[in-house]
Amino acid sequence: MAPGLDAARSRPAHHALARGSRDRLGANVSMPNAYQHAEELYLVTYPQASLPLPSGYVPQCNPCFHPGLPQPFVFHDHVITGAPGMGNNGTAGEYKAPWKIIILRYDTDYIASPNFRPLTSAAAIDAAEHPGLHILQIISNGPNPYEIETGNLLICPTVSNHA
Repeated sequence: MAPGLDAARSRPAHHALARGSRDRLGANVSMPNAYQHAEELYLVTYPQASLPLPSGYVPQCNPCFHPGLPQPFVFHDHVITGAPGMGNNGTAGEYKAPWKIIILRYDTDYIASPNFRPLTSAAAIDAAEHPGLHILQIISNGPNPYEIETGNLLICPTVSNHA
């Protein structure tokens, strides 16, 4: 089991203040239909011990401490299924928020290459999720052993395709 897996799957209790009282927010089953139909936002993660990379590539998040993201996954790239401006025959037809957050881990041998190039599309991720390729099997049970499905839903628009 990958380090931080239990933390990635857990949904901590949060508290909120409203009109002077302290309330507990329970996000265990928030908007299940939205989650079921949401597209993936992949966090493709790098083991910290492998950084800096011999290729010179620097992860998009170097590091980013997103709320609830376990420490072993803070060095990562974000890969989404589509974005506005890519055309319906491109990937914009799949673009919609909210996003369900999926965690993957690069194979250390793959990222150790001086010719390393990150995975930049959902199709590339799907192709890399096989034994001996670019993504590690990080869980022993579940529908996809290469992905940690966090259960978290992110409502966040894409504001530019020219970042």
